[in-house]
Amino acid sequence: MDKQAALHHFKEHHFTPLLELQLDTLENKFYRCQDQLISDFQKSFRDLCIHILSMQHQEQKEPIGYIHYSFLRTQMLEQSYLYMVEAYSAEWYEDDSDCKLTYDASWAYAPMSTMLEALEQERKIYMGTITSVDVERLMLESAPFFHQFVSSLLRLGLAEAVQMPEYLAIHKADRLAIRTGEYKDFSENLYVEDQEALVADDVSEQLMQSSEEEPYVYENLKRLSLPHLHLIQKDLRYNDFSHSDLRESQFHTCILIGSIWQRANLEGGSFQGCLLTDTDFRYSDLRGASFSRASGQPHREHGARVPGLCGLRFEHANLDGADFTDVHSFEHAYFEGASMQGTLVPRRYQQHWKLNEAQRQSIVWTE
Repeated sequence: MDKQAALHHFKEHHFTPLLELQLDTLENKFYRCQDQLISDFQKSFRDLCIHILSMQHQEQKEPIGYIHYSFLRTQMLEQSYLYMVEAYSAEWYEDDSDCKLTYDASWAYAPMSTMLEALEQERKIYMGTITSVDVERLMLESAPFFHQFVSSLLRLGLAEAVQMPEYLAIHKADRLAIRTGEYKDFSENLYVEDQEALVADDVSEQLMQSSEEEPYVYENLKRLSLPHLHLIQKDLRYNDFSHSDLRESQFHTCILIGSIWQRANLEGGSFQGCLLTDTDFRYSDLRGASFSRASGQPHREHGARVPGLCGLRFEHANLDGADFTDVHSFEHAYFEGASMQGTLVPRRYQQHWKLNEAQRQSIVWTE
């Protein structure tokens, strides 16, 4: 067996099955321990904000434009799973005033140590054809699969973290983006905040003009008055509509993956046929809203589980009279504290959703 054939066989029969097993175990931990993991992250975020404000009081740091959570592959082989958390001014990498702490993500990456140890033993049956370097390379290539759990946790935790007095107190640039990814490589927005108010008419026009070829994504659309908006087949993933007035607005067959609608007024709105994977409706007013034929379909392919880890969040929302008829893949939906008087829900979700007795009694169960 030559080198390439051995690597293919090793990856197919040893590495990939072990990776899938570890990711399944990690996913179970992610759901089981989520509250504690979020709490730990928020504590570290509070410490970062205190550090930023201390530097700003000493005039050592300009208003913050970026906060970046970076994983470093090179340290992973040393079994160090600390994310570097850096705060930059609006100049980003050109800001040479160091402001950094760390975030311990060993809860997500510990399986890599287990895998490395097991694979070191497995490679020996290949009689020296596969080396430790080959195993390490495969492990480093798998890092994004573990990072997806961290990015999902940060996304969930930031919704409350940005309400902390310590965060509100720091001096911010006109736009602040909290991002995560590999160190000085590809990264994505987790949260965006603008200090200058947006003009509702301008935003409405941009939303209307968006298309699959030119999606309107990752934008801060908070605190806007956009009632009676009517959008069809738009790609609006990861936009933040929190605190906005969207009464009677219609979103038909739109891509709304990862979008945030916290404390938004969505009374009488419609999300018919929309892709709602990882959407966040916590504390929103959804009285009479329609989710008919909407989907929360998670992405699962070759170890990838994002989007889909955050689930659909309806905690403390008002869902009185809302319609969940014919929704698909809503198994991971959360309703703690939600009002569900007269909410139409397919009976098959009785076994999936964690509901209290009052919610179960007030829901209208449908076939």
